[in-house]
Amino acid sequence: MGGRLRTIAKLIAVSCAIFTIPLCFAAGPLSPIWSLEFSPDGKTLAVGKYQWVELWDLETRRVIYTYEPHVGEVRSLAFSSDGKTLYTSSGLASQSGEIRVWNVISEELINSFEIHGDTIESISLSPSNTTLLTASMDEYSAVIDLTPLESSDFSIDDQVSKWLTQHVGRVLCTLYHPAGNYFVTGSEDKTIKVWNPETFTVLVNFDANDDAVYSLAYSAREGVIVSGSADNTVRTWRVVPVGDDDEIAVGRDSLEMTGALVREYNGHQGPVYSVDSGLVSPRQANNRVAMIASGSADASVIIWNLRSGNRYVTFDEPTDAVYAVRISPNGEFVAAGGRDGKVRLWNLRTRALTHELTDSEE
Repeated sequence: MGGRLRTIAKLIAVSCAIFTIPLCFAAGPLSPIWSLEFSPDGKTLAVGKYQWVELWDLETRRVIYTYEPHVGEVRSLAFSSDGKTLYTSSGLASQSGEIRVWNVISEELINSFEIHGDTIESISLSPSNTTLLTASMDEYSAVIDLTPLESSDFSIDDQVSKWLTQHVGRVLCTLYHPAGNYFVTGSEDKTIKVWNPETFTVLVNFDANDDAVYSLAYSAREGVIVSGSADNTVRTWRVVPVGDDDEIAVGRDSLEMTGALVREYNGHQGPVYSVDSGLVSPRQANNRVAMIASGSADASVIIWNLRSGNRYVTFDEPTDAVYAVRISPNGEFVAAGGRDGKVRLWNLRTRALTHELTDSEE
């Protein structure tokens, strides 16, 4: 039997040599990129795929660790402010929504828990790292107290979670104000809701979108919320106390708050799945300018000057829908990933593609 197998193997090898065909099957399609997140120091990039997360070292362009397994698509990622903890969200349609908490240093799973009855589309970590905000396809959001997280008997109950039920459609995106003054949710019901983090009441309700709100970001420089919508539009919004030019204060009553649409950014030819904001140094400027990055179903990434509304540059290297965009903490790069399974990074000063990360890199 061994002799026959060796003979067959030789015949296969000869056939492959004759036809110059490598002895392997063609690689299958790459897993879509569902989420991206830079570490706080900007040295690594977490990439959410189907059932796993890759952590890439951006200097060596190598995967330094893979976090698995997850349930379904990893739709959102959040690093703690010190970069030592990574929160991931995933789920199965109409079945479960799961949070996993990873120790980045030891590469160990700290905890995991189900909290929703459907996929968790988005998570945001409070500036104090003590609460986690979720958005789920089951039409609910939750605010989770993380302080007892490492306890062996940690469980989701009314003592550690607060449910938000005011949306009337699937909740798709979340955001914490960088000082914790408020948090924000966006929904399939076309609204953006700004919440009081102490009373869990709605401070402001924005309803000027023409379709579902897919993504949220915040510009600290300009003091505005950025949103991306299924109506192909990027928008900025401002929230202020009534009769006061200062930023909104924690604990104020919702009747004292007001907000307004600041600007619309039109240029995408498909739904805007992801937005981010950061300070970028343009090619011929030494000062840093507030910019918006937006990724769309039209397979493009557009960088906008937030204040003027002008388009700074459009990147069209993606070959399919872009699901996630992130500007690096130092404002030097923008990363994007989507349906074609490749992560691309562009240098924002030179406007050039510099990195392309795929599973095939060794």
